[in-house]
Amino acid sequence: MIREFSTRVKATNNNAKITFFILLGVAAALTATYIFIPVYKSIVGVVDMVAIVAAVAIYSKYVSASYFYDITFDYHGEPLFVVRQVTGRRQTTLARVGLREIREIKMETAEERKAHKTPQGFRKYVYTPTLGPTLTCRLTAQSAYESSEVIIECTPEFAEMLSSYVEDAKVNDYSDYAEDEDE
Repeated sequence: MIREFSTRVKATNNNAKITFFILLGVAAALTATYIFIPVYKSIVGVVDMVAIVAAVAIYSKYVSASYFYDITFDYHGEPLFVVRQVTGRRQTTLARVGLREIREIKMETAEERKAHKTPQGFRKYVYTPTLGPTLTCRLTAQSAYESSEVIIECTPEFAEMLSSYVEDAKVNDYSDYAEDEDE
């Protein structure tokens, strides 16, 4: 029996915070160099901008964002796996995958993830709160619209639960969970 479920995924290491502060320090040093030393001003300015942009990108994707993995039902009663990102007060749905569309769930180490080649025609989405996680889960999904691989960071217990929900969704009909369309 599939039950609605939501979990917040937290980063397993501080790589993102350390990288953010290092990039911020490099940007501050380059800004001081740019202002006080006139030699190679254009090159220092470009590298300074790259460091600032990289720091902002890491901050917005890893440091300030929270990821939630939800199992829920849509208005037709279709069980879904949803990935949400919450940054401040803004909530963004990043992925909505029908549990019946998931073909494979596989836990991977960092080495296995790097060695894996995404098949031709598949889109790859990475939704992990950790910069360089040691253990991830690869969901391979095929729908009428898209073939994709979704990489999430979860425990083996969550992956096992999700796998059992996928098997249950393929066998059972959950149309009784559909919301009444007249309301």
